Amino acid sequence: MKRVLKIGLLFGFTLLASSPCVLPAVSSPKVDKLPSVDWWRSKVSSQITASTGKRYTGCVFGDSISSGLGNSLGQSNYNFAMGGMSTVSLLEQLKQLKAGNIQCQNVIVAIGTNDAMYSINNVDFKNNLRQIVTLTRGLGASEITLLPAFYSTVEASKNPNVAGTLDRVDEINTLIRQVGTDQDVTVRIDVIQPLFRDRALREDLTLDGVHLNDSGKRIYRQALLDLLNSAVSSR
Repeated sequence: MKRVLKIGLLFGFTLLASSPCVLPAVSSPKVDKLPSVDWWRSKVSSQITASTGKRYTGCVFGDSISSGLGNSLGQSNYNFAMGGMSTVSLLEQLKQLKAGNIQCQNVIVAIGTNDAMYSINNVDFKNNLRQIVTLTRGLGASEITLLPAFYSTVEASKNPNVAGTLDRVDEINTLIRQVGTDQDVTVRIDVIQPLFRDRALREDLTLDGVHLNDSGKRIYRQALLDLLNSAVSSR
């Protein structure tokens, strides 16, 4: 009887070890691979074609939160933001835009939200952001504003496939402030604060816990316009 029991246990452990349904999945670190994706390359190429040789009063760079506004910031401003962007892909985008002789008088960089979710260390993030500031200056920008990474809702922040944790967003924002100080550029946290309650995106301003609904977009659009207009009027 004991021999039968031992054989049964061994057989059971063998099945457990060999069954892919039982073993926990090992999730790969999220990384920004956009520069190698065809649709991203095509989009950047079309931006260059549409903007080569032009000088814009204001340019906005960022991820899907900013790209959700479309080109609704006025004819003299251009929204270069694209979904999924982090400092990794923004750095590559700016290199290509600079090669296309695109000029931006005032620049708003709204990046870091996806970095908080992707696998990037603090040193690499700061190095990327420093290079981003340098490249925007190379576009002719005399006024550069950095916006902090956006918080998601508390619920969304618990899902690593949707957003970074609130603590990681705080870390990213600390790094953004450090780069702002190092590079002598303004970091404006106040202008987007109405979108949040404490350390989380307001539930009434989001579609899915991360992206803005129409009410959220109105607040964010006005914040960007106020920044761009104030930069122009200060000259």
